[in-house]
Amino acid sequence: MTGELEIKLDGKIVTLRPSLGAAKRVNASGGFAHVVSRIQAADLEFYILVVAAGLGKKTADVEDAVYKTGLPSLGADVVKFVNILANGGKPFEADAPSEGETAGEE
Repeated sequence: MTGELEIKLDGKIVTLRPSLGAAKRVNASGGFAHVVSRIQAADLEFYILVVAAGLGKKTADVEDAVYKTGLPSLGADVVKFVNILANGGKPFEADAPSEGETAGEE
């Protein structure tokens, strides 16, 4: 499974793609946890930042589409994508065993 995430943006399906560049761009805004907290606070600028980073575009190129889509429609996916970036571009699986462990070990 890849870390790519499809979202509906202004009526169109687009794909957010994790990369080191996207991760650095998002992280530069105060760290991943800070970005998630700003998204949860419905801060439009942070929604725009994450979507632009995931699409490899400038913020000015996506801000209108993010606004027209609406923050409630994007919130869960934007947070999920930030977590993917923080996890090295891979989907985060909270219950997955760590490297070298097998499921069921304590």
